[in-house]
Amino acid sequence: MNKLRITLSLLIALALQTAVAAEPKSGISYHDVKLQIARIQVEDSVSFDDAVESLKLRANQHNLKFVGVNALYKEIEALTGQPSKRMEIFNFCDGLAANRMLAADPMMIAFMPCRIAILEDAQGKRWVISMMMDLGLVKKLPADARISAERVMTAMKDMMVAASKGDL
Repeated sequence: MNKLRITLSLLIALALQTAVAAEPKSGISYHDVKLQIARIQVEDSVSFDDAVESLKLRANQHNLKFVGVNALYKEIEALTGQPSKRMEIFNFCDGLAANRMLAADPMMIAFMPCRIAILEDAQGKRWVISMMMDLGLVKKLPADARISAERVMTAMKDMMVAASKGDL
């Protein structure tokens, strides 16, 4: 009886996954990947602007090019007419690493450019937050792409720590 329940559960899960995996009307397909969200609190003695400066300087040390920023709080203020807690999303890229990763798997584009946010929460605490690829996903890449991805992820973690401490 227990085996029958397990088998039925697996069949139902497979049917549901197949139904969710593709939307025939739109042609959109979905790919499940495991992600991690990394966050670190900015030290109280480090201002928002100092954290930003540290983030950018550390990115430069790792040869990650700063390619843009979204000052989301300004958009919120413009839309609501009310002050907003500061939140900004910073974009960084290593074009050669990106090229290696995309050659290995075009789906890697979803992780590009690398994004690291700094935001102030409702209590006034500042946080550095970023989405990180799961190491299992990285390990499946060919050696040259894997080494590039690991280097970029290590750099991003170092950038986050530097921003949180105000290190230059």
